[in-house]
Amino acid sequence: MTKHDTWVKLKPDSPYQPILYLFPDGMIPMRDPFPMELSADRKASIWIVDLERLKSSQATAITQLIASNLGVEPIEVATEAMKKGGFSMNYQWIESMQCGDEGFQRQRELAEFFETAPQPPSADSWAEFINSQFQRWIEGNEQPPPINSIEDVHPCLRTAELEQALKMRKIHSAINAGNYSVFDVLSGRAFVDALNTIDPETQYSLVGDDDEFDEDEIYES
Repeated sequence: MTKHDTWVKLKPDSPYQPILYLFPDGMIPMRDPFPMELSADRKASIWIVDLERLKSSQATAITQLIASNLGVEPIEVATEAMKKGGFSMNYQWIESMQCGDEGFQRQRELAEFFETAPQPPSADSWAEFINSQFQRWIEGNEQPPPINSIEDVHPCLRTAELEQALKMRKIHSAINAGNYSVFDVLSGRAFVDALNTIDPETQYSLVGDDDEFDEDEIYES
């Protein structure tokens, strides 16, 4: 099984609010980058909290909270979670989502499915798509292609904010690989080196390196 890379932030009025302090920045790891299951009564789309990426304290807290809300024993909730590979969560509580390479690839596949399948998709074509997703991404070890730029993202998913976020991710990766000192980071030198690495067609430097200015400011030449 691949290590999934989808995270969600919940709405302020969600029933999970009392335990969100256990999750850094309130982000909860999800197995899927889009709803892939239906509730037992087939009336709601269900997201699956990724059990493999939960700490024991987080898993225990979710188990106890769900058991209390449903009026069942915690062992029943834990057993069901083990069967599914995670805890079921109704889509209505999800406010926003963040994902990595796998999440973008699976969203791309979903978009392409809706573009190519007969409209509306038949039950058979939808079931075939869902089964393929389970076999490749959940039960299998499919490796997603890397997302290096906005061009690697399906056109329907591209936004200006996403393009900026991908650029910043490349900058942070370049800085982390550079083994810079704290001073280099604070002075901006590491940031400038990273810009030159990811954008070699433009020469960036710190104003002040040529002794024409007293303060370090970034400019392009």
